[in-house]
Amino acid sequence: MLGDCPDAIAPSALGDHSYFGYWHVDDATALYEEFTASGAIILHPIADMPHGMREFTIATPDGHRMAIGEDLSA
Repeated sequence: MLGDCPDAIAPSALGDHSYFGYWHVDDATALYEEFTASGAIILHPIADMPHGMREFTIATPDGHRMAIGEDLSA
């Protein structure tokens, strides 16, 4: 983190509501393989979603969730 926020709620206390961001990438599969090989915490494995994205979700070191996806219509 860039600063200290003493009254911040820990990500673990937020359940499934601690998403930090959604990142659009050109090749989600390659990035998923790289993250998996490096030992990243995968919360949701890569999958093609009904809304036209290939995506997966990881946990950051401080416990937030980040979703990463590729637009399959592109």
